Amino acid sequence: MKNYSILVLLIFSLFACNSTFKKDGFTVEGTITNGSGKELVLSKLTTQKVIPVDTVKLDEKGNFKFTGHASSPDFYILSISQNEYINLLIDSMQQITVNANASKFTDSYTVKGSPDSQLLKELYDRLAKTVGEIDSLGIVFRTTQTEKNADSLRAAINPKLINSVSLLNKDTKKFIDANPNSLATLIALSLSVAERTPVLTLPEDMAYYEKVDKTLTAKYPNNEAVKSLHSYLEQVKGGQSQAGVVSIGQEAPEIELPNPEGKTLKLSSLRGNYVLLDFWAAWCRPCRGENPNLVANYAKYKAKGFKIFQVSLDQTAEAWKQAIAADKLNWNHVSDLQYWNAAPAKVYGVQSIPANFLLDPEGKVIATDLRGEQLGAALAKIYGF
Repeated sequence: MKNYSILVLLIFSLFACNSTFKKDGFTVEGTITNGSGKELVLSKLTTQKVIPVDTVKLDEKGNFKFTGHASSPDFYILSISQNEYINLLIDSMQQITVNANASKFTDSYTVKGSPDSQLLKELYDRLAKTVGEIDSLGIVFRTTQTEKNADSLRAAINPKLINSVSLLNKDTKKFIDANPNSLATLIALSLSVAERTPVLTLPEDMAYYEKVDKTLTAKYPNNEAVKSLHSYLEQVKGGQSQAGVVSIGQEAPEIELPNPEGKTLKLSSLRGNYVLLDFWAAWCRPCRGENPNLVANYAKYKAKGFKIFQVSLDQTAEAWKQAIAADKLNWNHVSDLQYWNAAPAKVYGVQSIPANFLLDPEGKVIATDLRGEQLGAALAKIYGF
């Protein structure tokens, strides 16, 4: 989990970006060492999808240059491969320099000429530190869980995990306090660490959501991202559930979509079993990080009748199929390849991924957003071990 560009997309699922272009132009240039001959893509992030703006081939020295137009400001990504990209928050007329190493593109870059892009890097660097700490603790636990003292080791590790996330929560609030006028604070609101643990949560951190809302509304009153944040908070304060329109106790709406082979599958065909309805995507790093947990639980309980029905929010069949194979996801998969416009995501009110719904044999929702140990504990309670 070295890169968190998906977090930009998650926040855009709530806060639409401004698509009005100005006549002012920007440049993004620099040098990518060990990148001679490779292609570099500059893409803009919108509410619905990633839009490629331009592609250049790095010269013998790894040099590149893009020119374009941005509103004030817009979110972009600079990518050298599907999983290696850099987050940029570009304003009009900026002359931006980005340098990196092609072999460790995401981790090695520097950016100058764009204060907001530097703020994004600061956010992601701090997040990466916490994720690294959590991953290290996870390795310790996994390598010792068969030992006799596994329970005591878990008891010792949990407080460290909680403290690590707590410190990130405090640092994220300090970031918002220090940079109240930057749209990067929208991304600060969306940060999450392993297993979909949000850094800032509602209603606990409502004061910071309201602070960002008030400050950015004053500075960017016509910006669609800011207006969408305001609308979202009004809905939350008005009592709408963050989990979406489908809640515990309701019957799960039907999903009928093609699988990777083109065969139409129905969610209702799995009635009679406990089913985990999981929303994910190949491009979603937190989703990919959670997949090993799904694999482990599926292996443990499939003989008891446990089923998984995954709905992908991918845009291309190729990326979707590659991720299924790479993560060894041997269960039911469907997608309409419509990204955030996916029909099931709208019906279920999914506004960020990963997201899941645990269904009983009658097709009713009995739990939502079970991750990590929570999923294992719920299944153990159902199946008795």
